Amino acid sequence: MRLDRFLSKTIGESRTSVKKLIRNRQIFVNDIAITSDGFHVDTAVDVVRYNDQVLEYEEYQYYLINKPQGYICANEDNINPTIIDYAPEFIMYKLHTVGRLDKDTTGALMLTNDGKLTHRLISPKNAFEKVYIAEVDGELSTELIVQFRDGFVINDEFKTLPATLEIVDKNIGRVTVVEGKYHQIKRMFGAFGLKVIKLHRERFANLVVDDLPIGGYRRLSRDELKYLIKD
Repeated sequence: MRLDRFLSKTIGESRTSVKKLIRNRQIFVNDIAITSDGFHVDTAVDVVRYNDQVLEYEEYQYYLINKPQGYICANEDNINPTIIDYAPEFIMYKLHTVGRLDKDTTGALMLTNDGKLTHRLISPKNAFEKVYIAEVDGELSTELIVQFRDGFVINDEFKTLPATLEIVDKNIGRVTVVEGKYHQIKRMFGAFGLKVIKLHRERFANLVVDDLPIGGYRRLSRDELKYLIKD
């Protein structure tokens, strides 16, 4: 890999910025100062240092964001801002969202460039839980708990898999599902004449956003990633 590309991906700077670092003799490969941005490094063998720190190239990137309202989960859109455009890292690493949250929905959203892991996480057969807090425009009845548990048909299109509904307040429910159909949570409540007026995803698999403000994001920890990729 070209040194300037390696640096751009590991320290998150533009090609122009990293070329200046190289030409100013601030980059060392195997303890030798490199002055050519076209120098090639072997990412599996060579040791690259900047500011006395070893830079490690990782092919795949994994991020968690507490998604704000107003952004859609797409890589490109001519009308609405996308969550990919939200942060320079998301663009630089060519990330995509793992599943989707609606434009007006907030909460836990994972982004990566690891397509294999994405497929694993969004497949219903692997039963990764998604937990939502939903505020609706009416009172929740205990009968809904049974309906959600047993599953029901939505608009003659599909039958929901068993889900858990916990009534938090008279018009606020915590819903746990293992699938992610289009507008599923909204459609589930809508089947009983209830409109969701606010929706927040508390948890996706083992990922929670308690440590992040709305709009905050971070890389996944090793423990979080280990759980997601385990066999």
